[in-house]
Amino acid sequence: MVDAALIDLTQDRTALRTLYAPPAGDFSIVEVPKLPFAILDGEGPPEQASIEAAVKALYTAIYAIRREARERMGKSFVEPPVEMVYWADDMDDLAAGNREKWHWRVQITLPVWADAQRLKDSAAEARRELGDDRAVRWEVLAEGKCVQFLHIGGTSDLPAVLARLYGDYLPQEGLEPDGPYHEIYLDDWSRVAPPQRKIILRQPVRPTK
Repeated sequence: MVDAALIDLTQDRTALRTLYAPPAGDFSIVEVPKLPFAILDGEGPPEQASIEAAVKALYTAIYAIRREARERMGKSFVEPPVEMVYWADDMDDLAAGNREKWHWRVQITLPVWADAQRLKDSAAEARRELGDDRAVRWEVLAEGKCVQFLHIGGTSDLPAVLARLYGDYLPQEGLEPDGPYHEIYLDDWSRVAPPQRKIILRQPVRPTK
């Protein structure tokens, strides 16, 4: 049975635009509802090679779900973006962009009908390509109140945005981080040059104690 509290982004276009099409260049506050995800946890520094391998494995694991979604939705099917969640033992390392000290995971939101068993079945179909060391899991996440920012450009500019977020915006608004930092990649980087890439930066927040 589908959880009635889950938002179906394939049907709720208003929620889709709110969560994945914020205004560029400005911080905004959004309420992120409960969403189902396929998740693959990473290990070690978030280097390009390890992230690319994890993304490939995650897409492989959900291939059967993506195929079924295309069949169900036809021309309305939109490929969900890759999302990365990062955290650090010391928040200063997060704010400073010291990625070698970050922990991470890669995730992709799923249709509401693709529950834990459906993900397990999809991954089983791809077991030969995945191997035995890629444990993809299903989880419902509800980030709640978040600050987000749509950045257009390369990743080299992100530390400056993070410095503004944690050093200026959150203190001015009486807010503090309340969960891992989150990046959403709206483009296929193999097809889009760095200056045109769109990245949503999202940080769950709460009122400062």
